[in-house]
Amino acid sequence: MRKFWLPLVLLLLFIHFSQGTTLVHNFASSTPAVTSYYVDRLQVVTYNIRGCRDDQGHADPEKVVDALRPLSADVIALQEVDNTLPRSSFVNQVAVIAKSLNMNYAFAPSIDFLFGTYGNAVLSKYPILHAASTPLPATREPRSLLDVTLDWYGSPLHVYATHLGVKASEHPEQIQSLYSYLQKKSSETGVLLGDFNMYADNSLLDSVRSLLQDPLYDKHIVLGTLKSKQSRKEIDHIFLSHDLQFLQATAPRIGPSDHYPVLMEIARRATKLA
Repeated sequence: MRKFWLPLVLLLLFIHFSQGTTLVHNFASSTPAVTSYYVDRLQVVTYNIRGCRDDQGHADPEKVVDALRPLSADVIALQEVDNTLPRSSFVNQVAVIAKSLNMNYAFAPSIDFLFGTYGNAVLSKYPILHAASTPLPATREPRSLLDVTLDWYGSPLHVYATHLGVKASEHPEQIQSLYSYLQKKSSETGVLLGDFNMYADNSLLDSVRSLLQDPLYDKHIVLGTLKSKQSRKEIDHIFLSHDLQFLQATAPRIGPSDHYPVLMEIARRATKLA
């Protein structure tokens, strides 16, 4: 009978259910004071944390905290976040990371298992007004888009966090779904961040670029975002609405994951405040 149990256990480990409810937690109760008279600056990060696991498979959220803290980010999009899964000792990873960094957070499962969830998260120094998750077309593993609305100095800022599939055959439908969603938000101030599992020169991203800026691509800046002997592998991207301005970016080689965090400094385009 044992030979029948192993396939059954493996099936239960990988079987997925409908996506769970988006969770929002605000630690802070008020918006930070406005410190700039002309332009508000923002440090944004996208980081695939691989369930906080290192190359040996040991999961430790504090190692992710150690990588993120020196970046002093205002907004962080995380992918591959475990929530009470056995492989990561049943820890609510985003809650641990957010508490250590003193940030608010929203978490949306892409996969809801019997014993925990797994998905995308957004951390913010600004209050979270609303968060909602939208499923993306997928055949191998469920994927989703997390849309989080922040109170940025009294104005709404949409932070779109996503993680596309590893199969190239899934990308056309996923990009089309992203495009359709973002097209409806084209008048909103927003940042799209995530692990797209495709290089910047992939023509599928052109539809996203028709709606949002891709400053690194436009300026021919290549940041190696994936641990590899080929240091110029770049599959993690940040796109900006046109009322935002790119200032600088880096992908420091830190952290336990097989990805590096991507840090971008941006600003609201200069308009004199009333």
